[in-house]
Amino acid sequence: MLRHATAPDGVRIACEVSGAGPALVLVHGAGAGRWGFDLLRPHLDERFTVIALDRRGRGDSEDAPGYALEQELEDVAAVVRDAAGMGSTGVVLVGHSYGGLLAAGAAQTVDGLSCLVLYEPPMGGVLAEPAATERWERLIQRGERERMVTEFLGDVGGYSHDEIDALRETPLWEKRLAVASTVARELRAENAFRLDTARLADLRVPTLMMVGSESPAWARRSTEAYATAIPGATVRTLEGEGHGAALSAPQLVASEIVRFCSAQ
Repeated sequence: MLRHATAPDGVRIACEVSGAGPALVLVHGAGAGRWGFDLLRPHLDERFTVIALDRRGRGDSEDAPGYALEQELEDVAAVVRDAAGMGSTGVVLVGHSYGGLLAAGAAQTVDGLSCLVLYEPPMGGVLAEPAATERWERLIQRGERERMVTEFLGDVGGYSHDEIDALRETPLWEKRLAVASTVARELRAENAFRLDTARLADLRVPTLMMVGSESPAWARRSTEAYATAIPGATVRTLEGEGHGAALSAPQLVASEIVRFCSAQ
């Protein structure tokens, strides 16, 4: 079922709703869409009403002429408030990568969260240097989306050549190519962002941090920075997994979410 939440600037954010139980909102990272959770969602549907959103500018969501990270924080907050309005007693908020950055920010502005789950959220200034972002934007302008997505997944996501080749053989590859033009604006926003540890110190939501043992160095540093700033945060290291564990080990990721949130 497709449902829409309306952001403060009027942009409609599309959400795919499935399952039954307390609401769980999934926020995807850069270069992805709600389809990035297609393998994870079935492992959560029996326990939660899963709400996987398309962030603005992709999929079934609308976009606006300009872009600011603050707009996306408001988008996520709007989806969480809409989920709470569906009658849930507490909303679980889950964010991956750039979506984790947004989830952490939105968690500071909304009430009614039962727990927060962050998978390798960047802490600001760690994903890509401006020169790399400019290069990838030029590749998009020249129509070289395949090359841009390949470099982005390798350089930022830490995907191996074999993992990227395997991804090319799935329907997700064409979907990644379709949203590639949204990546540069998010990398610029992340490069300008700096983690506000003082605000995170005021967060009073049970928080689970997940990180892959094989993830890029920036992901490990950022996870540690968030975990240090958020009071009582629990950290789980997924052995043998990398930045894309929602695809490579969806059952493992789901089991960690269910175990942690069920204990709250």
